[in-house]
Amino acid sequence: MKNISICYKIVLLGVIGLFLAGCATTGGTKVSMSYEKYSPSFRAADYGYFKGKKVVLASFQNQAPNTKSWGYFSADNKYMYEGNATLESYYWYCFQKAFRHIGVSVVDYQSDDRYYHHRYWWGAPGPGAYRAPKGVSEFQFIITSMTDQEFKFKALVFKNGETKLDKAFTVNMPPASTDKVPELEKRAYRLVDLAFTTIMKDKDFRRVF
Repeated sequence: MKNISICYKIVLLGVIGLFLAGCATTGGTKVSMSYEKYSPSFRAADYGYFKGKKVVLASFQNQAPNTKSWGYFSADNKYMYEGNATLESYYWYCFQKAFRHIGVSVVDYQSDDRYYHHRYWWGAPGPGAYRAPKGVSEFQFIITSMTDQEFKFKALVFKNGETKLDKAFTVNMPPASTDKVPELEKRAYRLVDLAFTTIMKDKDFRRVF
């Protein structure tokens, strides 16, 4: 009976150990991100080609199974990068700033008088009552996988009711060289810059935008 009790305690301790180990891999230190604090750090002049163009920011979606609703993890799970909005909304607002930074005007969908169009409705391309102005690109962004070192996403462009681009991208960053939270926050904003500028540099995107 005593041996059974000892075995039970050993099994129980093992289960507790596994549970604690699992908890330890869910992101130890939180790094807060804010789209309000994000400011593009790349040179706008490098993307002068886009100045004066217009865009409708359509749906931003998070389909990445390795993220949470409000953030993502470092590759080693030591850090949890958490935004002040859902991950897709965080990137929507950051990209809005980035487009404006390079001189692109961010405009809203048009609607007829039968419908009230709320400015934060997501959808691309819009349903019957919603449409982008003629000749204006609708930009859609889909997160498919994300850590602080590897970010996979898709960029789509619609124009005049037609799909002009549906392309997958992968960007990489080296491992963090610091454990200071303020520096890690800046790193998160640099990842936004990297994703945005990678799209802007793409020849297929430039051709259809």
